[in-house]
Amino acid sequence: MSIKTTLKTSVAAAALFAVSAPVVSSPAEAGLANGNDNGVVISGSLNRSLQYVDNGNSNRWVHTDGGTDNSRLRILVSGQLTESIAVGGTWEANLPSSNRQGSTTSTDTGVQGSVTSGGDQNAFGFRKSDIKFTHATMGSLSLGQGTVASNNKPSLDSTVNNNAGMSHAAGMFIFDKTSLTQTATTAGGQFTSYFGVRADRIRYDAPSIAGFSASVSLADGGAYDAGLKYGATYGDITVAAAIQGQHLAGNNPSENAGAGVAVKHTSGLSAGYHMGQEYGTGGNAGTANTIEGESWGMEVGFTTKEMSSLGATSFTVIYTEADETAADLFEAESTQFHVRQSLPAGVDVYASYEVASFDDGAAGTDFDDVSVFLIGTRLNF
Repeated sequence: MSIKTTLKTSVAAAALFAVSAPVVSSPAEAGLANGNDNGVVISGSLNRSLQYVDNGNSNRWVHTDGGTDNSRLRILVSGQLTESIAVGGTWEANLPSSNRQGSTTSTDTGVQGSVTSGGDQNAFGFRKSDIKFTHATMGSLSLGQGTVASNNKPSLDSTVNNNAGMSHAAGMFIFDKTSLTQTATTAGGQFTSYFGVRADRIRYDAPSIAGFSASVSLADGGAYDAGLKYGATYGDITVAAAIQGQHLAGNNPSENAGAGVAVKHTSGLSAGYHMGQEYGTGGNAGTANTIEGESWGMEVGFTTKEMSSLGATSFTVIYTEADETAADLFEAESTQFHVRQSLPAGVDVYASYEVASFDDGAAGTDFDDVSVFLIGTRLNF
């Protein structure tokens, strides 16, 4: 389906929503925090952890708000626009309880290096501000900042965002142990899955048919994407799969594609695989190199309630390879180990270890591994 056809369909659906007979609302009762007969739920999490980072030249323990999952505050609004149309809203913000979300290794002391905090830039930031209209038979239309249609990488992993941050924009610089110099290249910048993220967009999700669900979105700057998800249970096996494509206006290469599949058995054993690549004109924006990156990864996990009467225990091992995601001929691979223990009152305790190695194809360089260890606790409410 072309983007023009999709947008015409979305506009037609919006028009149908507008002419449907509204439900009459009464004033909110005195003393209630919500109004217009809408339901309001406040949720989120407080996350605290200790992180150890080592790039072969510098190492240090730092207090962090979490790895890739920091403290958050979320307000969920739900209401009924007509008998057949529900309306919902999501407002979500990052609320790290310290300014040290992630760590970097700086070059301020020459070849000795040091490890520093990430600074104040992550002290507060909006993740989602989204309004969603859902029709009983025609799907849903979302407006605002939220996930795009291609943000659908499948996973049935139960460790739930334990990642210490290696593959999610970690700020640790890579150290060249041959020349004894710390590069300006970050470890996390060498990894990407090529699935979508969050953006200001308009998104349409078609009704689910036989386990399949299709989505399209149009984001700021002329970027657009589409995704197709599948989910089903066959006896003791749950399956999740997805494919997606993106056009990133202003980027070069301008096209991304990705696909993945995950399965989980009722015994608690799970596995997943994903791959992605960029293609198009060739060459990163602002450079003369022809760089078309690609990556793939696989995970194996196990969740059991037999180890503790307090809650489920989950283990996951993840391996990822990435080629030329940020620079010509630059290759990276990482291995991750994650464990999470669920406890009563919405408490999780978790630990992660990630190690990554790098190669830029040059004869005169030999990069040291970058490793991260994270241990922490999360209070969900």
